[in-house]
Amino acid sequence: MSKLIVLAGVPGSGKSFFSTLLKKIRKSHIYVVSSDELRNLVNGDQADLSQDKLIFDMFYELPKVYALDKDAIVLLDATHPNEVKRNEVIKPLIPLFDEVSLVMFKFDKEQVQTQNIEREHPVPQFVLDKFFEIFEDVGEIDKKTFDHIYVITDKTQLVTLVDRI
Repeated sequence: MSKLIVLAGVPGSGKSFFSTLLKKIRKSHIYVVSSDELRNLVNGDQADLSQDKLIFDMFYELPKVYALDKDAIVLLDATHPNEVKRNEVIKPLIPLFDEVSLVMFKFDKEQVQTQNIEREHPVPQFVLDKFFEIFEDVGEIDKKTFDHIYVITDKTQLVTLVDRI
């Protein structure tokens, strides 16, 4: 059964950590599409947003290729802060997968700031503050779009989520 998992959360909230954890445990048929990794590939710097139109065109095209694997678990690792936008961009992908889930990372600001500092490439504080201002919780559109919605508020929940997936 193929699965598309949309990760949503402010930078430093644990999206990439979760993707890495799932990949280590599951080992095969896991495909991670990361906006940061695509920026590194295209721009040589994940903080360089100059080619973001190209980056996100690639970001939402790659799952179409991975969907050819009928056992694929495809993780879309990007911030996805806006409910309308995150649903709009995945609509064309929904028919390609047997199951579509949203995993929202909702850690408090202090914890995210600590995790952000520990990242290889921390996001500047003013950018992190902006993401906290604009980030939208799970809404009615999400509830209609996704087969499953998981809200992660504690790192201990990640192991349980890996088992469910």
